[in-house]
Amino acid sequence: MRYLIARLENNRLKVLTLTAGSCGEVLPIFGTGRAAHDFLRRGGFGGGWRVRESTAGELISLLLGHLAKVQEVVLDPCPEIALSDARPEGPSKSDFIATLMGEPLLISAR
Repeated sequence: MRYLIARLENNRLKVLTLTAGSCGEVLPIFGTGRAAHDFLRRGGFGGGWRVRESTAGELISLLLGHLAKVQEVVLDPCPEIALSDARPEGPSKSDFIATLMGEPLLISAR
């Protein structure tokens, strides 16, 4: 599992992305809920944002659809990255998706 920061806007999911200068939109993704909570608490993003658990399949779907403008992802960023114009270090969206494609997708039993 991985974690995103998201909120509902007009009954639609809005996922937190960062603007990083010339590389455009960047998606912060966290390996633990605690890291995501720390980032959210110290990042100064305002109200309504929540930590949200996400599967590999959902991340792929988001990155190819709703978050098509995202160019890169940054894994477990420090909160200071949200307050600066520094370019975060992370894999490209296509490299990250390729990595996720190698993971087994979790399918819940009904």
